[in-house]
Amino acid sequence: MMPSRQKTAWLEAAWTFGVSRLALFIITALALRFPLAGQTVPHNCASGDCFLSTWYHWDVGAYAGIAAQGYSSLHDTVFFPLWPLLLRSVGSLFGGSLVSYYVAGLLLANLLFYLALMIFYCLLTKDFDALVARNALFYLCFAPYALFFFAGYTESLFLLLSLAVFLCLQRERWWLAGLFGFLAAVTRSQGVLLVAPFLVVLVQRFWFHREQTAWQQKLRACSPLLLIPLGVVAFMVYLALTKSDPFAFSTQEAVFWRRHLTIPLVTIFMAFQALFHSATTDLFLLNLLDIVSVFVALALLLAGWKYLPLHYSLFALALILFNISYPQGVIEPLTAAPRYMVIVFPMYIVLAIWGKQPRIDRIIVACLLPIFTINTVLFISHFWVA
Repeated sequence: MMPSRQKTAWLEAAWTFGVSRLALFIITALALRFPLAGQTVPHNCASGDCFLSTWYHWDVGAYAGIAAQGYSSLHDTVFFPLWPLLLRSVGSLFGGSLVSYYVAGLLLANLLFYLALMIFYCLLTKDFDALVARNALFYLCFAPYALFFFAGYTESLFLLLSLAVFLCLQRERWWLAGLFGFLAAVTRSQGVLLVAPFLVVLVQRFWFHREQTAWQQKLRACSPLLLIPLGVVAFMVYLALTKSDPFAFSTQEAVFWRRHLTIPLVTIFMAFQALFHSATTDLFLLNLLDIVSVFVALALLLAGWKYLPLHYSLFALALILFNISYPQGVIEPLTAAPRYMVIVFPMYIVLAIWGKQPRIDRIIVACLLPIFTINTVLFISHFWVA
């Protein structure tokens, strides 16, 4: 990439990142100043401690706990190890306390998200024009559940590694693509799905290409593909040595978290069944938002299939289907589905292509910003969002 293009990528990423972080800070400050009904705010909320601690709940605490104590609880093995390892490495520089790991999560999540934006811009300007790239970055930063790129969750890391794989595939850096895929698979189980775009690119490059390629070159390109599933294998080896159960992450997913592998259509049926049998209004809204998030993702992918390279579309479809193949119980089967959908980055490319028309762009922004704001307020007010 030319130095000027690289500078443009850094600047475009910096602008969208800066605006979105400023918005999150303002929303957080206002939510603390004017708490929702029924919410209690500590007396010292004017201090920075309160400002930071308001983002400390749900999975953020689980990852900080693993960073501090390792997998002391067997049910924590559902959380893959790379993110806690990063928290421990950085948090140790701040004293190695639980709070330091939490702060490390905030810092890393935002730094890695900025890098992800930069890579996303570089990736898009090769296949699309600059306006599409800028729109996609803005829509990603202000997606309804983009708050999880700010909190200490794995979304920023997983998005960065996934985009890095696509960028390396685009530049035919096969071993780097395999390495980033390995790291993605050690971050989240969905990382193994990066095998799909890798395989598609290899087939397009070496089997559908007119030029003859030596088998040695094909072997060198295909070998790194094996690194991706090795990420999960490495975690399984660790669990076998420390917990005497290489499948602990899977068994605990079923036993403790009540998630079981099933057919995606069965999950959708369960979600609609739960929607119409919701015991409370809150549960009805959660189930409704879960269903909407899945169908919006599928609709965008279907409508924009012709605009996207094949390996983008297949990766997006694989992510969506994988994430709805593990329903959690029967009360809210699609629990956390909206958060899982936020990393399906090809969606934002489709929106960005449509958003080249100013009127459509205004409609998209008008839809995204209020939901982004509401979800952020709910999250920092300790309501379950996704």
